[in-house]
Amino acid sequence: MVNEQNSFFDINSLVKQAQSGDKVAENALLKHLRESFRLVVQHRIWNNADTEDIVQDTLLTVCSKYKDLKIEVSFAAWAYKILNHKIMDYVKRKKIRSRLDRDRFEASPPLLSATSKPDLKKRLLDCFKKVNDSNIRQARILNLYYQGYSTEEICKKLKISKNNAYVLLNRARTALEKCLEIKEHK
Repeated sequence: MVNEQNSFFDINSLVKQAQSGDKVAENALLKHLRESFRLVVQHRIWNNADTEDIVQDTLLTVCSKYKDLKIEVSFAAWAYKILNHKIMDYVKRKKIRSRLDRDRFEASPPLLSATSKPDLKKRLLDCFKKVNDSNIRQARILNLYYQGYSTEEICKKLKISKNNAYVLLNRARTALEKCLEIKEHK
């Protein structure tokens, strides 16, 4: 039986007890890791939803491997190394996504500028209505995006993940482009 208060100070004995099958020790270990990880991630990320995702992902990795692994360094060092890798993966994904968003925004020509074709606005609205008729979620995400909402704001507004938002936006743009091409060739 593990004394939870004592387990915070001797994590290695807690790990040994958990590896031998002591569920109380395992729960105390996971509770300690969750609290410690959350503090570290919150300090580096500053986004509560993403913090919780990173902590949970790290805990899943630690739980799935710690019983079978012969850890050469201390358990804490091993667990925090996993946490650090998860944080770095998150930061890389976020930088890539923000760069893609920025590149898309800078690369896209102004759709309704004064120098564009005079009938483009009407064609664009007609195509947007067709997208709306075929898939209202795609039309909604297009509308929000072109109103200037960021990806994070769109995700929060529509209650969807970033991956889902990117998929919907890509499909909506493809449908809009196809419609515009068809109308241009007529």
